[in-house]
Amino acid sequence: LWDIRTGLSVQSLLGHVNAINCVTFDLCGELLASCDAYGVVKIWDVRRGGVEAGHWDYEPHPVNSVSFDASGACLAVSSNDGTVKMLEVEKGVATELSGHDDGVQAALFSRDGDMKSRARW
Repeated sequence: LWDIRTGLSVQSLLGHVNAINCVTFDLCGELLASCDAYGVVKIWDVRRGGVEAGHWDYEPHPVNSVSFDASGACLAVSSNDGTVKMLEVEKGVATELSGHDDGVQAALFSRDGDMKSRARW
């Protein structure tokens, strides 16, 4: 993580062993989610010095993007297996949305958290 005012690195989050495809903060800036090319999703607690707060493994399918809803309670996880998983962050339980014939590149929430947009290309 970098301080955008100074451009200096202030924290390194170590744990992924493959290429990281996406990182995103929750709206409060307290949690950071990351995903990688091997299907690993991690949540980091930035307030506590980048402590890993959650870990999910969806291998062998790469996870392309992660996106928090407005409350930070749900994480959309888009994957090359053609699904979007709606992950309840605190419980660690995921609901799978399917229907794509190919990998899903991104999934986003509307500002009110009700609508999800999925994209593939």
